[in-house]
Amino acid sequence: MAYKCEILADSISEQGHRLTTFKLTYPRIIHAEMLRHRMLSRNVASSRAIPFKKMVKDVEEDPFIPIAWQFDHKGMQGTEYVTEESDFGGITARNESWLSAKDYAIQQAEDLSSIDTTKQLCNRLLEPFMWTTELVSGTEW
Repeated sequence: MAYKCEILADSISEQGHRLTTFKLTYPRIIHAEMLRHRMLSRNVASSRAIPFKKMVKDVEEDPFIPIAWQFDHKGMQGTEYVTEESDFGGITARNESWLSAKDYAIQQAEDLSSIDTTKQLCNRLLEPFMWTTELVSGTEW
């Protein structure tokens, strides 16, 4: 999967009010940031509702991997990005660590599932590596 944004509907009422509905795909780890925009109407795929085996398959076959790595920094947003030539291992080492964490999360989630633990909790362990889909409608952009 990849980042996606598709307009599903776009209409203007007789009073001139515009309503636009998007279908968005993005990494699950940024979903909390999307929730900050309260003027929008939304419906998001629930990781609690998706069958556990399907979730594992999706994460195994198409995990979210950050497209850029930043160095540690103060504040909310850094400005220095890791390159392959950077000190401390570069991009490849970080991607390998990320994918190793994904494999460990899958193993732990499968272990919990094997002892009859609800998918609501097992799936939560996989969220950092998931993509999610959201329908968003709004009149003000």
